[in-house]
Amino acid sequence: MVKKEESQVVKDDEVQEALEVPDYSPEESEYNRALQSRLEKARDDRNSIKREFDGLDIISYYDSNEKGANTELEAVKNREETQYQSGTLRTKMMAFLNQFLRLNLEPDIVAYNNNNVALSALGDAMEDIIDKTEELDIGDEEEKRMLRQYELLKHGTVFVEDLWIDVWDKTKEIISGFWGDKENVKWKTEVKRALGGPRRKILPFLSVYLGNIREYFLENQPFIFIVEDIGWKEAEATFGVQENGKDLWSMWKYVPKNKKAVTDGVDINTGNWSLIGELDEKNTVQKIVYQDKPNNEIQIYLNGIPMLPMGYPLTEVSPDGEYTIVQQNLEPVRHDFAYGKSFIFNNKNIVAVLDMMLKLAVLKTKKSFLPPYINLSERFMTRDILMPGAITRGIGANELVPVNNHEVTGVTNSEFNMIAEIKRGIDEKTVSPTTTGSQERGGNVTATQIVELRKAAEVMMGLTELSASLLEKKLAKKRLNIILAKWFDPVDEVVNTAKNVLKNKYRTISMIKNITDVGKGLKVIAPTDDKYTKEQVMALEDKMSSANGLNMPVRITLINPQELKQMALTWMINVRPREKRSSDYSKLLFRGMVQDALGIGLQMNPELLPMRFAEVWDEDPKMFIPAQQEPESPAEPQRGGRVEAPSVKPKQTPNNQPQAL
Repeated sequence: MVKKEESQVVKDDEVQEALEVPDYSPEESEYNRALQSRLEKARDDRNSIKREFDGLDIISYYDSNEKGANTELEAVKNREETQYQSGTLRTKMMAFLNQFLRLNLEPDIVAYNNNNVALSALGDAMEDIIDKTEELDIGDEEEKRMLRQYELLKHGTVFVEDLWIDVWDKTKEIISGFWGDKENVKWKTEVKRALGGPRRKILPFLSVYLGNIREYFLENQPFIFIVEDIGWKEAEATFGVQENGKDLWSMWKYVPKNKKAVTDGVDINTGNWSLIGELDEKNTVQKIVYQDKPNNEIQIYLNGIPMLPMGYPLTEVSPDGEYTIVQQNLEPVRHDFAYGKSFIFNNKNIVAVLDMMLKLAVLKTKKSFLPPYINLSERFMTRDILMPGAITRGIGANELVPVNNHEVTGVTNSEFNMIAEIKRGIDEKTVSPTTTGSQERGGNVTATQIVELRKAAEVMMGLTELSASLLEKKLAKKRLNIILAKWFDPVDEVVNTAKNVLKNKYRTISMIKNITDVGKGLKVIAPTDDKYTKEQVMALEDKMSSANGLNMPVRITLINPQELKQMALTWMINVRPREKRSSDYSKLLFRGMVQDALGIGLQMNPELLPMRFAEVWDEDPKMFIPAQQEPESPAEPQRGGRVEAPSVKPKQTPNNQPQAL
């Protein structure tokens, strides 16, 4: 008989009974103690004072960056002071971030076979699959890219994790009763495995611990681990899952519901151990993910309970054998220091001087309106008598006089010049006021000056743009390896009616994108075990193009998953930071290029010019035709062809013919 499921809210609020401690073998106990020693030593080393952080520990360094980036006001020491922050640090940082947003940081991927022949079409297909996985990921990829660049500028180092996440859906089916019936409604609950996918996550700066803080490159770290405090409900959704009535994580039943405070000397095997935290926390799980690349090992601790057997292979989680996270530094401190120098920390001192000068200027201005006085009378007087409109009796001449005549002068020209000089120094270290949207000193700025200022800003931002492009390159490489390992696995089996056999069903994607020489069209990437001729692919494209009133060109790329996994391919990934083609600056450069070409007598190619013009203005190329030319009847769409996993040597074909790889 099917019972109604109890409310999860009630279950979450239940007090957990005392759990038994796992019965570890002597080898497991020694393994846990060895990892505990590693974790605690790395924690203490990272949290100690570092000269690279100007004599601060990493937590103080983190707090300083947070305060500067968010213009936090500090409490004043006396009531005469003014709470003030100019916000210069955040404004300049946002100017750098805006410069990132104008760039195209999409990866360019090319595959090479064992004969070192480039398989460009296969690389293009992988680019499209990466785009699709980013589209399917939680959160908009463009916004997530902005956030990781923001963290990079703010803290000088950013950590991003990319994992293939399996998903379970909880479904409920009503079997009796109806909507609104409280007493007689019954349902059954099933937990089913759904299609998983890669997920990117920005890790908090303080959550990542490195095995050797003197090693710059993450790939060379002896080990790393990630520490996060998560809610019990979140932990249960991942580790408390059952499939066919069986716990997928057999050690979950030992995990205590409350996180313990850190107590030095506690043995991890007792179940009362915690790596960080000062207080016991109810319904909280401290999750520690330990990764050891040299030994191909991963371990997960939940409130001190190991969830995996000793020596569990890292390659089961990270197919390429690398760590599951990528790290990028903004500016290096030294070649042998793991963390980078942040934009905030690099400029906080000079901005602090500016803020101090401005606060003093405010204070001096206030003194000029209400200077300090000397009371020469023998009577008590309050400051209220100095307020506008105040009428006070019994005060004789010269009984209330300023301390000196200089108190009423206010801010002088020399002080204004000093403030202007500090601002000029900040602009030279960062970006021009015009770049931030402010008025440049000295009046209006011409278009030529704007171009020159942009060039100067590009020189200042060369290193930061390199850091942003390296981050995207590392993430593209990580995502590509995940796709090659997981994306082309069968998701189901279907019946082949012609042969009356089962065949694998794979993930197929489609997206509307620009297709070379024909403009916007539908690109389809379909993994399949079947073999198709070029003519069959072309016929299928024509059928799809005319089906359901699509009325746009279709390009189908076929990939054989089995052959793809067996091929020894070398992948080249490049990210070249450049202006987006549809940006205003690119339009300006394109206009200047055309004018310069015509000025020296060069003729523009009438066939390519409309295509390039459409790209710059982000329009459909069909909208434009060459000047003094009558529009022709629509030609047969040119074909881009298919990719069938590289089992055949590529042939050199014209651009308007299908390719077979």
